[in-house]
Amino acid sequence: KMTQQMRDLQLAQARKPPGPSSPNAAKRLYRNLSGKFRVNYTSFDEGSLVGRGEKEKLRKSYLFQSNAALFEAVELQDLDRVQELLKQYSPEELDLNTPNSEGLLPLDIAIMTNNAPIARALLQAGAKESPHFVSLESRSLHLSTLVREAEQRVNELTAQVVNEAPNADCSEKEKQLKAWEWRYRLYKRMKAGFEHARVPDAPTNVHLSVASSSSVQVTFWEPLSVNSAVVTKYKVEWSCSPTFSPPLGEAVIDRLKNLHFTIQGLVSGTAYYVQVSAYNMKGWGPPQASVPPFAIPSNWREYDGRAPRRRGQAEALDHLLGQVKTVHQHCVCHEPCKNQPQSRKHSVSKSLKHLFHPGSKFLKTLKRGLYLTAIFYKDDNILVTHEDQIPVVEIDDTYSCLLMQDFLWFTKV
Repeated sequence: KMTQQMRDLQLAQARKPPGPSSPNAAKRLYRNLSGKFRVNYTSFDEGSLVGRGEKEKLRKSYLFQSNAALFEAVELQDLDRVQELLKQYSPEELDLNTPNSEGLLPLDIAIMTNNAPIARALLQAGAKESPHFVSLESRSLHLSTLVREAEQRVNELTAQVVNEAPNADCSEKEKQLKAWEWRYRLYKRMKAGFEHARVPDAPTNVHLSVASSSSVQVTFWEPLSVNSAVVTKYKVEWSCSPTFSPPLGEAVIDRLKNLHFTIQGLVSGTAYYVQVSAYNMKGWGPPQASVPPFAIPSNWREYDGRAPRRRGQAEALDHLLGQVKTVHQHCVCHEPCKNQPQSRKHSVSKSLKHLFHPGSKFLKTLKRGLYLTAIFYKDDNILVTHEDQIPVVEIDDTYSCLLMQDFLWFTKV
């Protein structure tokens, strides 16, 4: 834990607002002071910063100031500034889930002051609650300690300011006193918010549907009342018993962008019951059963209990193909083909040359019938016959000559 001198130094460097008389005045003073957090990245390229070590040191200092600016914005309930920082920097750059010297995270401050808009913005960005609060007792004890230490520090600074003569050092002590008085009021508000809160109500509109033959999907909405504490996660439970005894599984959803969950790996044809509960800093609320109360993973092809017509057909086809390959491997008809690879290649070459002989059967004018043509091209060049015609060979000249019937058939198509 930080010593008293280190905490005084941190508060002096943070330059807290000198006792704002109202939240609006605190926000105006904060905006004036927050200019020190706006460091331009172009300064990285200045000639005075020649080494990578200096650039990395400046970058870390810049990110630390961004993290401090986020804490300041949450404490002063400045939603616009919080959204601006979350949009400008990634959660890693802001150290969004790294506790400060008091063991608090930005989300802890937001939910314990019951600032729902800021808490939702932080949750959307992936913020978590502090891991130090493993139980209600530990959270209450931690808040009581913060309030007691802040009150003690206010009393000490008040005595020093009253007993010392006016000078530069006294002016600095007055600034520290104002900062500690403001922090004392913040901790008291957080403690009161925690004590006043209760567990949330059950989620609403919990709907269950079949997703596939081995999965179901549950969707839900937020509770109608969160009881003075923002919901930070949900729990989905499923079981084969309507009493959920024993439960088959559960999943905790802490990314609240989309309130739905797909339960995978279920047994087809078995009924599964699902319920959803919400959580805030006071604990888990009552569960809400889904509508309908259960769902049976299935496929529409199997709804009547009959085996699908195509079941096993792929395996049977593979088996037949394997038999055909085995027969062909031992067939003697393949032996003569293996002994004459060169002669076959030579005959093919002769037949290709014969196609372009002046006496070939390539046609220049086409009548009604069936024809075969082949087009070979590369870039802008195309292969033609010696008469500069595309090679066309007649296949069948007995094609129907009833043009009108063919035309009517084509129009119907």
